[in-house]
Amino acid sequence: MQFLQISHSRTIRERLKDFFESSLFHAIITTVIIINSILIGLETSDYVLAKFGDIVDLFDIIILSLFTLEIILKLFVYKTGFFKDGWNNFDFMIIVISLLPAAGSFSVFRALRIVRTLRLLKSIPKLRLIIESLVKSLPSIGWIVVLLSIVFYVYSVIGVNIFGDAYPIYFGDMGKAVFTLFQIMTLESWSSAIARPVMDGVPFAAIYFISFILMATYTTLNIFIAIVVNTMNEVSLKELQKEEEHIKDFVSQENEKIQVQLTQIQNQLTKIQQATEKKEAREELVMSN
Repeated sequence: MQFLQISHSRTIRERLKDFFESSLFHAIITTVIIINSILIGLETSDYVLAKFGDIVDLFDIIILSLFTLEIILKLFVYKTGFFKDGWNNFDFMIIVISLLPAAGSFSVFRALRIVRTLRLLKSIPKLRLIIESLVKSLPSIGWIVVLLSIVFYVYSVIGVNIFGDAYPIYFGDMGKAVFTLFQIMTLESWSSAIARPVMDGVPFAAIYFISFILMATYTTLNIFIAIVVNTMNEVSLKELQKEEEHIKDFVSQENEKIQVQLTQIQNQLTKIQQATEKKEAREELVMSN
């Protein structure tokens, strides 16, 4: 009985928090997001709107209401701590956008409802890991951009000086040279459309193009991949550490509850034993009289 009393003493906020952090809740939200995304896509069909437009709108209202209720309940549970999580801010922003009026001059906001699909980035752990890794990689990626900019600048100047007069369409000025080099970096028709025509007039141009591709495409791309993979490993390690801490906290809390229950049981047993001893003492007293 004592255990049941302790179990029922948990507040509504604690129960909601456990529910929000459960796998069941994440599965429900993910399913609702997928259904909502499908419905928004179906709205682009005139046939679907003509046949089932009212039903689709009704489901859209219900789903938006569920999302709004979710945010309100999370604000009730986590209070100001809700906004300390970047993903919660992301969800809040999406719901605010979804609640904007979608009629008249604001009809453009109706198309923005599709941003609700982006909530899948949070609901699916693997996608969330990738996004967090990319975000955390931005500082290092910024230095790759600096390195790439220097390479582009150097090769653009060389290209304008060497090929500018003969091939002004590709290397007539710095702007054209940068765009040409960007196309070469993407490896999109770089050989047939740019390199070979230039090499017909300037044979040693092959050294220019090959060295640029090696530096700008393969080397930079590999460094970029290495940074993202390394960051993903760091994020995964932190997630594992958080999970371990969560498990330790849970075990610690459960141990404390068990200790409290054992103490209460021990106190009850002591009271029972004392009551029994008093009863036996009274009986002995009665018998002796």
